Amino acid sequence: MTHLTEIDAGGLIVPTLADILPEDGALRALFVGKTPSPASVEVGHYFEGKMGRGLWKRLGDAGILSPPPGGYGDDALLAAGFGVTDLCKVPRPFGDEPGREEYEAGWERLSGVVARLRPRILVFVYKGSLDKVLHFSFGWEHKSCYGFNDDLARTFGRKVFAFPLPGVSCTAREAQRHMTDLAQALEVL
Repeated sequence: MTHLTEIDAGGLIVPTLADILPEDGALRALFVGKTPSPASVEVGHYFEGKMGRGLWKRLGDAGILSPPPGGYGDDALLAAGFGVTDLCKVPRPFGDEPGREEYEAGWERLSGVVARLRPRILVFVYKGSLDKVLHFSFGWEHKSCYGFNDDLARTFGRKVFAFPLPGVSCTAREAQRHMTDLAQALEVL
């Protein structure tokens, strides 16, 4: 099943990915991307670009979530108690950053999703987008770190995790430790 949808972006109809969220009930974790990549939109599934596929690999290696045989990782999210959305829904290639207004509007929309579904953990797939939310929506100059950011739990009302994608400034050993921490936190829930 594809997750392709369309949105009106300032009078222009744009293909994008639909949020994968339950109608109601609490989530174990909500994965928050920055924007859908053009490669993901083309396939109709989340995190199918070069960097994004690293998310599914890391989740599988940590024993957190594996795609169904012959399927895509996002097809297994709801059954595992997870959801996914993006801060900004207009697709962009890697390196094409949304502006401040898009981040602010995205966080406002996402805040409503968080209030409704009460995820125990907010997993920001890109640490940089977490930093932008902190800066634009909360006025912080604070920079997050990979893994759990315990100092942000009070601000967000839940645990906050910055995902260590392959290729980021996080050693393989640190990334493995962070993924183990996430797996353990999810087991407790």
